[in-house]
Amino acid sequence: MIKDRRRIAKIFIKYARLGLAADGLDVLDIYGRIMGSCRTRESARELLAVCDTVRFLRISGKEDALEAVQEIYFPTRGRAYSKSEISGRVIRYAHKRNCDERTVYRRLAYAIRVYEAVLDSYK
Repeated sequence: MIKDRRRIAKIFIKYARLGLAADGLDVLDIYGRIMGSCRTRESARELLAVCDTVRFLRISGKEDALEAVQEIYFPTRGRAYSKSEISGRVIRYAHKRNCDERTVYRRLAYAIRVYEAVLDSYK
């Protein structure tokens, strides 16, 4: 489970690094960027699942989980994060939102469960 969570975190970070997390992008633009940047269909499906996860969280009203994903997994400088940097982002986010770290990790876990369900639905 730990390896899967880390792998999924890397996929979310890659999604942001490709500029797909930017506001104002049309869904078709995102799909085009995904197809242009992926070498395999599997990696394209993974990024598409992130896109659909973000859309689902926004549509279903789970703004708290979406905000946690955006603050923690979507880097601002276009580089990957280390494990300790992600933990630090969780702590800073928890303090900023006046909640504990466990709550933040629960929100991230919810987003990951949605991601896994979306990815499984593509098969």
